[in-house]
Amino acid sequence: MILRGILVSYLSRQFLTRVLAALFAFTALLQLLDLLDAASDVLERGGGVGDIAYYALLRLPVIMDRVLPLAVLMGALLTLLGLAQNNEIVALKSAGLTPYRLLGVLAPAAVGIGLFHFVLADQVVPRAERAFLSWWQESNPPGEEAERGKPVWLRAGGTILRVDRVLDRGRRLEGVELYPRDAAGRMQERITAGAATFEDGAWTLIGAQRVGLRAGGGTEIRREARLPWDLTLHPTNVVEVAAPTEKVPAHRLRTILSGDWSGSNSPAYYRTRLHKTYSGPLASLIMLLLAAPVAHGMRRSGNLAGGLTVGIVAGLLYLLTDGMLAALGEAGAMPAAMAAWGPTALFASIGAAIMVHVEG
Repeated sequence: MILRGILVSYLSRQFLTRVLAALFAFTALLQLLDLLDAASDVLERGGGVGDIAYYALLRLPVIMDRVLPLAVLMGALLTLLGLAQNNEIVALKSAGLTPYRLLGVLAPAAVGIGLFHFVLADQVVPRAERAFLSWWQESNPPGEEAERGKPVWLRAGGTILRVDRVLDRGRRLEGVELYPRDAAGRMQERITAGAATFEDGAWTLIGAQRVGLRAGGGTEIRREARLPWDLTLHPTNVVEVAAPTEKVPAHRLRTILSGDWSGSNSPAYYRTRLHKTYSGPLASLIMLLLAAPVAHGMRRSGNLAGGLTVGIVAGLLYLLTDGMLAALGEAGAMPAAMAAWGPTALFASIGAAIMVHVEG
């Protein structure tokens, strides 16, 4: 037990150190490229060195989320390559640690990385993206107005609404059009307003005009300077639809799918995103599995460069397949569960088959 504890500590430390080194290298490289591209835009908005540092800080979680699976792949390959080069795998085998058990020793560290990836992608990245979008919109160059952009369409309960412009973090809407519907989905009337304001937990339409259908035919037009708007729609929801983030927390995805929160995409998109939230962190285990058989086979063939190439190609193919199937799922061309979990199951089977073939 003492020997196993020492081995677990030693191998996990080697693995985590190399993953962190790869993560730092990939993140620093992409962060530098991103800053070279965006520094001029930040300076044009009246910012200085502090604003550039703030920009880099907000972009850091997004970049880390994207490169973490690749960092795990490189960390696993470098760890197992080092063991093979130093004949440590032979020593571990002589101590009774088979390649399969070696993979089991490294698996808890990969699970820990996966849990970190889950928290990063589900909690940290959405908040960083929202903070970045808010800061970017509020830091327009002096004397310039914010870009108007496209109209925003939402569904709140049985009402469809269109908004030309979102101001004051969703508490003021300009150019509002409402289309209330009955239980059968038929439009009852059309309401337009110059603006809508959110105060004391309720909406008020300013300069409203109501166009309704009469029972005997024709239309009825009514105008009101201020019209209370009885609609459950939080300003935060308006902001999220007007400027959506790439990452959406799992709890928000569930509320959108249940109809309690408005979204800007199709149900298939949000179902796929929800499945991806839970399948994404498993990429750490898949990368470890894809690297393990290659590293063990290198000591027999002596082709170190070839082994590394195979491991890198297999990992990149996994990321490519994962991205392609996720896009198909978000477009509704494939069931969400298959799009999210299919690459994980496929490459787990491939990695296991290669390992069995290499080790006999």
